[in-house]
Order: sequence, then C-alpha cells, then structure tokens
Amino acid sequence: MKIELSQHLGYCFGVRRAMDLAFQNLAKRNGPVYSHGPLIHNKPARELLAGKGLKLWPGHDDSGRATVIIRAHGLPPVEEEDLRVQGVKVVDATCPKVAGVQRLVQKQAAEGRQVLIWGSAGHPEVEGLLGYAAGRGVVFGRPEDVCSLPDYGGVFLVAQTTQDHDEWPEVIKAVLARWPRAGYRDTICKATINRQREAIRLSEEADLLVVVGGRDSGNTKRLAALAGRGGKITVAVEGPEELEALDIREIKTLGLLSGASTPIWQIRAVLQRLEALGRHNEFNLSGFFRRLFRALALSNIYAGLGAGLLGWAISVWGGYPMPDIFFGLSFFYVQAMHLLNGFLDRESARYNDPDRAVFLRQYRLPLMAAGIWSLILSLSAAYLAGSLVLMQLIIQSFLGLFYAVRWPFSVAGIRRLKDLPLSKTLSISLGWAALLVLPPVLAQPPLIARTWAGAGLVALMGGAVFLNVLARTMLMDLQDAYGDRLFGDTTVVTILGQRGAARLLRGLLIIWSMYLLLAYIVCGRPPVIIWLWLAGPVYNLVIAHLFFRNPGLRGFQFDLMVDAQFIFSGAAAACLWFLS
Repeated sequence: MKIELSQHLGYCFGVRRAMDLAFQNLAKRNGPVYSHGPLIHNKPARELLAGKGLKLWPGHDDSGRATVIIRAHGLPPVEEEDLRVQGVKVVDATCPKVAGVQRLVQKQAAEGRQVLIWGSAGHPEVEGLLGYAAGRGVVFGRPEDVCSLPDYGGVFLVAQTTQDHDEWPEVIKAVLARWPRAGYRDTICKATINRQREAIRLSEEADLLVVVGGRDSGNTKRLAALAGRGGKITVAVEGPEELEALDIREIKTLGLLSGASTPIWQIRAVLQRLEALGRHNEFNLSGFFRRLFRALALSNIYAGLGAGLLGWAISVWGGYPMPDIFFGLSFFYVQAMHLLNGFLDRESARYNDPDRAVFLRQYRLPLMAAGIWSLILSLSAAYLAGSLVLMQLIIQSFLGLFYAVRWPFSVAGIRRLKDLPLSKTLSISLGWAALLVLPPVLAQPPLIARTWAGAGLVALMGGAVFLNVLARTMLMDLQDAYGDRLFGDTTVVTILGQRGAARLLRGLLIIWSMYLLLAYIVCGRPPVIIWLWLAGPVYNLVIAHLFFRNPGLRGFQFDLMVDAQFIFSGAAAACLWFLS
C-alpha cells in the first residue's frame, strides 16, 4: 500500500506561534501560567501543555505573579481589558491572521458599516470578531442565510479564517445580490486554503483518506467533509488507536491529511500505525534496509558506534595506550545511557519521539537487557583502563540514570535534574566530552606527570567534542520543535524560540570553526583529527540549511544524517592513523 502525504501537515504558523509562546512562558515562569480558554483545538496538544503546567484561566488569580495567554483564536477586547485591569501578565498568542481580521472588523464598524461574518456561531474566533465589531456584527453560516438577515445600510463582509474557500464566491454572490454596494475581503487563511486544495488533490488520487486532528477542531471537520465530497471513504481520527478497526487490505493508495492544529508527533503516530497495518509480508530489499537502519538508530547502536570511533581516534591521536578499550567503553556507554534513559522517561518519549516510544515498547525486554549488558560492558572496559576511569564512569552513570528520575521532594518547584533549565542541552554535550576525552588521560597515572602540552591537547579535544555534540543536540532539539515534540524538556529552543535557537546554532557553528582554527595557531601542529573536525561545522551548516528549508516530517533518518559526522570523522581518523 502506498501512503500519499499532504504537502501541508502539522501546525499552521498561528498555532505554532501560540504553542511556542506557551512553552517559553512555562519554561520561564515564576508563577502560575494560564490559557484563556483552550489554547488550540487539539486535545492531545492541550494534554501536553497541561503536563507542563498550563492551566485554564479560572477568572481571577490573587498570586500577583500570574501569566495569562490569550488563545490562538483571540479574545473580545472587553475580556482582554478585564485581564489587564486585574494586573496579570498578558501574553497575546492570537494568530496574526486572526488579529488582522480583528483590526479590519474594528475599522469597518468604527466607520459605521454593519460587519457580516461568515462563520460558525459560538466559535471563539467568531466571538472575538463580534467583540471587535462592538455591536455592529452579525454571524451567518450559509449563503442562503443572507436572505433572512435584517436590512442594513452599508455592510462589509469577512469570513472566519478557517471557512471553506470553495464556498466563498457563493457567499459573496449572495451578499452582493442583497447589498450591491457591499464591501468585502477574503480573510480565509492561506494555510487553510492550501490544506483544502490538498484534500481535493488527494481525494482524486487516493482510495481512502485519513484526516488527523482534534475532534473539536472546526478546520479539521471541514477538511474531512471536503475530502469526502468526491465519494471516497474518509476517516477522521485523533490518534492511532482509532485505526484498529480500519480494513485497508484492498487499499492501494491512502491519503493522509491533517488539520491546522494537529502536531507532527500526532501525525507520525498515526502514520506509523498505518504503515504497520499496510505492510506486506513479501521480502523487499529497500524495506529491509529501511528497517535495519531504523533499528540501528532507535536502539542507539548507530550513535554508540560514532562515539566509539571518536573515542578510539582521540586515544590514538593523543598518543594514549589501549585504543580498543576506549572504543568499547565509549560505544557501550553511549548506547546504554540512551537506551536506559529512554525507558526511564517514557512519558516524554510518547510525545518527543513516538517512533522510538513504539520501538522501545515493542522490543522492551531485549532492549532493556541490551542496555543493562552494555552498561556492564562499559564498566568492565573502564575497570581494565584503571580505577580512576572506573570511578569516573560510575559517577557519570549515576548522574545519567538519575537525570530523569523524580525526587521524593521538590526544590524551587524542581523534582528532577531534567527540570533544570538547559539541562538536556548541556548535560549531553558535557557528558560526551567527559566520556571521550577524560578516560585516556585518567588511565595514565600519575596525573602530576602531565605536561602543559598534553593538558592543552586534552582541553583542545574536550572543547572540540563539546562544541560538536552541542551543535548536534541543538539540531535534534530544533527537529523536536519543528515536529512539535518538546514535552518535558527545557531546552535552548523552548527558551529562545525556534528562530532564536536557529540563530544561536549558526553562531555556534561559526565559533566552533574559529575555535579549531585558533587551536591550529596555538598548537602549531595539531593532530590530524582536528583537521577532520574542522569539516564538522561545515557539515552541520549544510544539514541546518537543508533542515530549515524543508523541516517536514522527519524521524530516525534525520538522526542518522546528523550522527553520520561522528562515524565519518572517527573512521577517517582511524584510516589516516593506519596509513601514517
């Protein structure tokens, strides 16, 4: 079965902006954070925000430190003014497109015209527009309803931003038939129009259409209705569990669409289930390799291999003995920590990486056994390297496993290391740097015998690894953000927003390049691996450029692409060493 994806999936700009603002204010909060009504019309996304601490505005708050986020649909100005009178911090997450319609309605009403709003009565966006009309607004739902409207002088027509664009000409025709001099403006959102066009295209190409979105989302309901007009079977779902009764054995092409308030992680979960239901039993070479690389990425073997090759290269080019020991130590430790943390933090995995969450659940026992054995093997390699190395790894293991574990007490609202701001971004980068650079040094007692040149080399390698992994972690975080998957993590992206984090990443890659060039000037003749690492910032800039041009649906393929730099730099360093 072929699955054809809509070209417009995931959050629209306005919904993404509202979610970004919610995440940022939740990350920075020093008091309760509320949403004035449901922030967006998507239950799973609202549950995600509730898990982060977002509450519905009860009407008042006496703490003096409350933040109230205006929902993406906007608010009537009277209700917004009431918030400001109460003295709470107001964060306006109104969709910019909706805000533009609000200003238009306010202007037309102020000039004495009656504003006709084509939309759904009672919808929060429409209620907000009526508030801006200040008594000069009226709502109707169908073109034929225009005939029953009262007589007005001058009128001006607008539409709810998520209305069916194909019906807009009929609405204009009906209004002009009654008020020939009526003014009007097409206020239907471009994102809505694009999704509706995709629904029409897929209804012509696919045998079955699946629309993913919230049950209370008006634009998702209209999208499903539009997709079903061509007579094709159309199913609207909120999650993968609703697909169990779906029979797709005879389906050759399936079209997948989503509403404008549907997060990518929700779509990915549905997509993965559809792929499992439609998978054929016959052997397919491309499918075999896809499953193989998926298993390598999701089991963290691929990331572990990259760490092992870098650990081996550092020990060789640093002139340290036992490179094979350090390869095994780095490989097994990275693989163990990532695997075991995945099991310890299953709540976040449900949102942050649904593909990995399903993989861990499906192969729970063998993967858990592999994680434990990998940890034992890494500790065994550390024991062979020396007592100081073993002590370092025990301390790192304790901190790594303790990272996602909840404490029985709270310190300033923090219940685990994971809740500390930037803990994920910094802990992964510092952990990799310490793991790859310190063991070869600690394995050579006495430490007092180290030369300044040797210490400088260690510092240089540690800084290079730290910047390398920091760039990798930020790329992964940006992928999570573009995939709307940042549950439970306070990262650079949740604090700075996606644009701020993207600018910081580009700056970091420039600093990384300058750092390596400075190392060449200071050291005179650094190890060849430094030259290999100089290609790292360039590689990451290319990856970042490709990613920002087309975020789209990504998963383990993106992880493979990002971690490939470790594989190539470590393997190239090994080849150069053998040839030298």
